[in-house]
Order: sequence, then structure tokens, then C-alpha cells
Amino acid sequence: MSTFGLPRWVILAFGVGLLLFGLAVSQGWIRDPSVAKSDYVGTIDVAADDARLYRAVTFEWTVNYSQSGTTKGTDTAYVRIDPSGERAILCGWLRLDKGGASIRATRWLSEARLKVGDIRITALFIAPTEKLPGDGLNAGCARLLEDKPAIDAALSLEGSAVHE
Repeated sequence: MSTFGLPRWVILAFGVGLLLFGLAVSQGWIRDPSVAKSDYVGTIDVAADDARLYRAVTFEWTVNYSQSGTTKGTDTAYVRIDPSGERAILCGWLRLDKGGASIRATRWLSEARLKVGDIRITALFIAPTEKLPGDGLNAGCARLLEDKPAIDAALSLEGSAVHE
């Protein structure tokens, strides 16, 4: 018997189970089933003419601070759906034109979900940028692995408050 009144093998089995669970989480074997599988595929240059293919997605963000309270704001990401290939590609950017507020919006986006019709994916692919379309702006892109939304599917960003 151990000091906790449990047999040693129970404590050992619990430790091994905890270790295996940690490995599964770190390798991505355990995922949120409500989030579609996607891969980050890099960035794409957005020409001025191509910018009209992106749709504005306005969102509200909230950042909590441990000592000083909460900061809230709104911002707009620009997202494009390209279902023309074998797998759908989503590309997007967030313009860093509001100083610290845009940085906080980027922090919120790092944990937010993009809702594309009935599909949800992580919004981490949306690239922050200070450039304008046609002036070196690069949008981040993700490839959907299973689902293929319509080009005109409804877009919205959702998420809870993040901690800074």
C-alpha cells in the first residue's frame, strides 16, 4: 500500500494514463469535434483588384488582464472563400491600423473561430498586416481538409474573452 491508501499499481496506472493523454493532446489526436480540420498553407499576395473578392467580417473582441481589468473593441477581418480546387481554401487578413487595439484584436483572433456557413475553423490563419492591397499585403490561407463551403457562405467570427 502507498501513503494514499491506494495500491501502487493504481497510482502508476493513473500516471501512465495522464502521460498518454498529454501526448495525445500535444500531437493533436484529441480535437474539438465542432471544429473542421484544416491546414495552414501559407500566405498569398493580395493585388488591389483581388481585394474586392474578400468580404469584410466585423467582430467584437475582449481581452482580460489579470490586474487592470478588461478591454473591448471591434475590428474587421477580410476573408475570401475559394472552393474552386479539390479542397476549399480560405484566406484572410486583419489590417493593423488601430495601434494597440489592432494588436489586441489579433490576440483575440488567435483563439477565435471563423464560422463559414455551418462549419467552424480556427481563425489563426488570418494574417495581421500594415500594408494595403496591391502594396505588399499578404493574406494568410488555410485549406479545409473535409468540408467545402459555398463561395457565398455566411461568415462570422466568434470566441470568448482571451487573457493577455
